[in-house]
Amino acid sequence: MAISVPILGTVALAGAAVVQSGDLRITALAQVQPYRLPRTGTAPIAVFLSGHIASTSGAVPPQLQQMTVKVNRHGRLQARGLPTCTLAELQPGSSGRALSNCADALVGSGRFWASIVLPDQRPYHTRGRLLVFNGKKGGKPVLFAHIYTTKPFATSFVVTFAIKHIHQDRWGTELTASLPQALGSWGFVDRIKLTLRREYRTHGERRGYFNAGCPALPGAQVTTFPLAQVSFYFAATKKISLDIDKSCGVSG
Repeated sequence: MAISVPILGTVALAGAAVVQSGDLRITALAQVQPYRLPRTGTAPIAVFLSGHIASTSGAVPPQLQQMTVKVNRHGRLQARGLPTCTLAELQPGSSGRALSNCADALVGSGRFWASIVLPDQRPYHTRGRLLVFNGKKGGKPVLFAHIYTTKPFATSFVVTFAIKHIHQDRWGTELTASLPQALGSWGFVDRIKLTLRREYRTHGERRGYFNAGCPALPGAQVTTFPLAQVSFYFAATKKISLDIDKSCGVSG
């Protein structure tokens, strides 16, 4: 695991990557289907993600300022021919409004849990729906994560992930989002469960938004590879990073 802060402990629990700095603990889990993928080239995949930010002391964790996800160069996002959505079509509004305006651009869905921080009150725990859409902002490709809850009152937020192609050793794509810009002083999201999956047809060709291959060496049928590196930037700490490793089999 890649660690970027001192006095940091890491463990693996039931396939999850766990990193701890002081009393701040972050857990991330990812699964990819199908298990068997092409040795060369890519095929459409579904990605199942879950993450949890907590403090071992029970105190409110520091606010997450920024989140960056680097994806293995053997995986790629392909949006050519897929409809896009704009921020104005999503925000403000409920999950129903977002789907009514942008169902054709939907690439993921799940749930979130959050803590609302109100002045002179204890944090209020809530949960709601999370939808992810293929979008464009300023003419550039982005992912819009639409968050909606009805407790203690109906409210929605959109977290925008900028997408950038990179060439950094094993990494090929980078997604970056600013959390305070999206959530303001409302509170913080501390847990998510999300499925990213979208297959579509364009010009008679079957495509997937999320694609990957299995980079096994010639003659090998199974390999383990770093799927992604997730970095968290908190208000009161340095960057905390962890790698998520997965295994795959060669198809065919």
